[in-house]
Amino acid sequence: MAEFIYPSKEWANEWCRRLSESKEYNDAGKGWVSPILFVVTDLPPQVSESLGLKGTSSLAMKLYLNNGQCQGVEFFTDLSKADAPYILEATYENWKGVITGKLQVVSALLSGTIKLKKGSLFDLARYTTASVIMAKISTEINTKFLS
Repeated sequence: MAEFIYPSKEWANEWCRRLSESKEYNDAGKGWVSPILFVVTDLPPQVSESLGLKGTSSLAMKLYLNNGQCQGVEFFTDLSKADAPYILEATYENWKGVITGKLQVVSALLSGTIKLKKGSLFDLARYTTASVIMAKISTEINTKFLS
């Protein structure tokens, strides 16, 4: 089974593929038509270096979500060029907590561990089930963490 370094382009593409193949996510995500930008801050230096991004401390993955499908991923190392209707931001360690199942995405968002930098919390709340499924699917990826 392939192993994917988090947060690489390959990892993001694998997550997108798995979301689209998940009947559970396909059903829960119906009605959602906006891209979401996931910003990862405080990247450990060894992670940046392994991804060929020496000196980069933040990056972002934009998932193009549409009615229960992930239609593609865009990857940003220059956050000034990254935008979406919804932006979620957290540290590398906090995203790692979500992906390992140690941190619940809804409570992390409500507590501010994951920050909603742009978009409506009310709109996100309507898709809580889809968000939980997205997090669950991320835990199923054979992920390698370098910290």
